[in-house]
Amino acid sequence: MSRIEYPLPFVCLDIQLLTASIWIPVLLRSLRPKRVMTAMDNVVLVLSLVCFVTFSTAESHLDYYTAAVFEHAKIRTPNDSASSIIQRNLRFYFSAANEAKSQGADVIVFPEYGIIPPGKRDELKKFLEYIPDPKESRVNPCEQNDAYSSRPILNTLSCMAKANSIFVVANMGDIQKCENDLRCPEDGVFQFNANVVFDRDGTLVLKYHKEHLNFEFGMDLAREQQDSTFETDFGTFATYNCFDIDFQRMSEVARSPGIDGIMLTAIYGNRAPLKTTVQFWEAWALGNNATLLVANLQMPGDLSMGSGIFHGENGALGYTFNPDGLSKLVVARVPKLKSPEISPESNITVIYPDYSVNWNMTTDLPAECSLKLLNQSNDISTDYRCTEENITFSFVPLKESSGHIETCHNGLCCALDYQTKGLNDQFFLGAFSGMYSHFGRYFWCEEDCVLARCDPFGDSPCATYPTKSLTVFEHVHLSGNFSSEVVYPSVLESGSKLVSRTEWRHQRSNQNETSVIFQNGHGRNLLVVGLKGRCFERDPPYQQ
Repeated sequence: MSRIEYPLPFVCLDIQLLTASIWIPVLLRSLRPKRVMTAMDNVVLVLSLVCFVTFSTAESHLDYYTAAVFEHAKIRTPNDSASSIIQRNLRFYFSAANEAKSQGADVIVFPEYGIIPPGKRDELKKFLEYIPDPKESRVNPCEQNDAYSSRPILNTLSCMAKANSIFVVANMGDIQKCENDLRCPEDGVFQFNANVVFDRDGTLVLKYHKEHLNFEFGMDLAREQQDSTFETDFGTFATYNCFDIDFQRMSEVARSPGIDGIMLTAIYGNRAPLKTTVQFWEAWALGNNATLLVANLQMPGDLSMGSGIFHGENGALGYTFNPDGLSKLVVARVPKLKSPEISPESNITVIYPDYSVNWNMTTDLPAECSLKLLNQSNDISTDYRCTEENITFSFVPLKESSGHIETCHNGLCCALDYQTKGLNDQFFLGAFSGMYSHFGRYFWCEEDCVLARCDPFGDSPCATYPTKSLTVFEHVHLSGNFSSEVVYPSVLESGSKLVSRTEWRHQRSNQNETSVIFQNGHGRNLLVVGLKGRCFERDPPYQQ
């Protein structure tokens, strides 16, 4: 595929020719013939340098960069070969990159396991490629085509970046021989879940091995803490994988001086009430005051969907959350650090292998998604399912249309002041402080305060969380005495939609009281208002 050309170099070339036509004859008349070629070379060189510096400086003075995230509805049928699965998904990737560049994107982020499937160790081998270390030598698979002809993922991603002059952040599998390593598995290789980053000319600039595997028993854990940061011409960023977002390291890096944002590849499930994906993405960006670009896999029947671009206190610049089985590209302008606010000019496009279509449909979720109520989906492409966070809240029901209530759990006390136009659903105030259990295998410390639309199930008066609400709230003030280093605030309305940041704020006092305040005179059908604290210092050691 040939490199896309841009209008600026041609404008620059016209300026060179015009200037040369005026000044070269004047210069040449004053020179002897033997000096003519040297003079012409010098003129063209100077004009070229002036032009290059002019346009490079103009780019560096932009107050924003344009980012794209791709939520891919992965293609895989039972009888497909590994080669067929890889090629079919990469066709979508190339189409998404082309569309992203047509909208001016500087970077595109792809989801976790968007090219290859998760699976057992032996099954995964045919999907893995040896990824060289870009710190040891220059690696450009598109230019070194012969050496990478048997590694189609690396070759295609590199050519995709080069053809579109765009940074590419993608997820794949890395296989490394390890016979002389005492930790080497019996089959003689390490298999890593890896993110790769390619620059605008297709050069591999970073390889990152996932530091927190999530039931990925076909993969090996990173051998050491990874350097996840990389430089671009629009800032310094870090990349992580999915489950990494639940742990301290990614949060620490995001808050480090000089880091402009995190680019996350994900196959992340929706878990109510405080981890509906787009709710959590925005809350994480707000709690860390960081930019987060996250590409999630579109697999709603298997809990996973919801991608977007989130910018610190501005919240969502653009996002998608729709169980439609379509691959979608989200593009938005992102302000650079310490730059003035700008219009994000976000856009969503449906991506097909050979064409794309502007997407302007509204999200229409089913009223219920809980696996407790609906069991497994019949079609993972469109039959949306969610699950509940494994948290035993101390719940208190809302009984009046307005009022003040409190509840406490293990030293965390949550208080709620609220005003509605009448309670038309069951709402509860919940508090939780303790060790969170992620499907009984992974554990970490949380402090949570939540106001949630909630229905009974079994013996519990509040056990499932519908996606729709008929209760109109005009005012909510939710607060708690958090000890956590980082607290993630969120506000969702009916349909699991993010409420505009113009209608709510969050704040933290010196006494560790953290609060969310929502105010809208016309009211909104709120679904969840939450504060999720992460007490990292009390986390047990992570174990695969």
